Amino acid sequence: MLPLLFKLQFDTLATQLIYLAIGLCFVAYGAWAGAHNAEKPEHRLWRALPFALCACLVLTVGTIWAFPPMSPSFARLIQVLVYGFGALLTATAAFYGYRAAPKKDKATGEAITYGLVGAGLTFAAVKFGLSGEMGRDTGLPLHTYGLMIALAFGGAIALSARSARRAYPEAIVVDGKTIPAGPYMFDRALDIGFWMFVSGIAGAKLLFVIVNWDRYRHAPLEAFSLSGGLVFYGGFIGAAITLVYYCRRYHLNFLRLADALAPALAIGHMIGRLGCLAAGCCWGGFAKAGSLIAIRFPAAQHLPFGGFGTNSLAYSDQLKDSRWVDAMGQVHDHAVEGAVQIAAHAQQTGYTLPLYPTQLMEVVGELLLFGLLLFLMKRKRFNGQILATWLMGYAILRTIIEFFRGDVARGYVFKYPLDNPILLSTSQTIALALFSAGALITIFQLRRRHQSQKKQQQAAT
Repeated sequence: MLPLLFKLQFDTLATQLIYLAIGLCFVAYGAWAGAHNAEKPEHRLWRALPFALCACLVLTVGTIWAFPPMSPSFARLIQVLVYGFGALLTATAAFYGYRAAPKKDKATGEAITYGLVGAGLTFAAVKFGLSGEMGRDTGLPLHTYGLMIALAFGGAIALSARSARRAYPEAIVVDGKTIPAGPYMFDRALDIGFWMFVSGIAGAKLLFVIVNWDRYRHAPLEAFSLSGGLVFYGGFIGAAITLVYYCRRYHLNFLRLADALAPALAIGHMIGRLGCLAAGCCWGGFAKAGSLIAIRFPAAQHLPFGGFGTNSLAYSDQLKDSRWVDAMGQVHDHAVEGAVQIAAHAQQTGYTLPLYPTQLMEVVGELLLFGLLLFLMKRKRFNGQILATWLMGYAILRTIIEFFRGDVARGYVFKYPLDNPILLSTSQTIALALFSAGALITIFQLRRRHQSQKKQQQAAT
């Protein structure tokens, strides 16, 4: 329950030099990551360049946000760098797409695709960086939620790569050479992990905008803002679409690779929910009086170092809630005997009313799912079994947890009952679709396996 771990201000030359040193390391890592995952040695330089330029673009926009108000000359320099890095990123990305195209007749299409990605990143940089004050003095806040998301993706990518190496023990032919499939798939998993991270964040933001469209319809460009939330299901769908495309492009069996990645998805999501707990988002509904599992989220003054002035999200939400809650956790629009006004309680005590710990419920559920998936990995009977198990298992888990959720920003497809709905939220609707997908994969693959065994038996006789 600590939203902000620390905050570094860049108001002195020494701290600005520290920022520059960190930024140069980030650029160097971007270049290394781009070169390391190149398919062919001759493509390393052309793949390293757009990755390094993307890091330069991020670093420059970060300067606009982190540094205090800039002098006119320094502001003009930063503006030139944003447009310059953006133009170079677009050009080098397009050139890499042209050089690395698997077939010459597809080179132009690949160049256009990669160029559009570079142009899109440039547009985002201009929108986030240049459409406001040059120097917004946000410093470098280390949000616990952001740290946990980074750890979740980093851990998931590392685990995915290890799992992919073990899942492919055979030898394969690449560029006319027979090589072990394990190390090759290890590199492929690292590569797809980055793109799934990007598409996952984009999908999570997009679904948040969709379910909160009333907030964005009058100012649609605010959808590109860094403020606002993320929705896990949107991230999952975005990453899944990217994985399907990647498998088609490199002629990989989607279900087999997805099986290798599924345990990492469970453990990564578990770590991410710990970030939700720290930030106070995705909170539960009001608990009954005397509940042994209820938790309360604090105001900033009750946190170490005063929380750097940042309240937990659940507390901030309750400060604005004028409704009343009784001892049974029921919410009322007016005062009733024995009920407490939500905002008044938060203001007086500096804590929320007791809430169900839905974040911890999901942490425990995902950890159990992770253990189940690892158990099945060595015992799976068909490709897609691990993925299908996670789809159905998480769908059941999420549907149950939605009964206890108090954060209703995701909305409802329809409300039942109307006064205190528990059905049918947007997340529960998506859970039904995921459960159906998992069930269909299982049925189809078992039937296919049975038909294959039957043909083998017929051939043997």
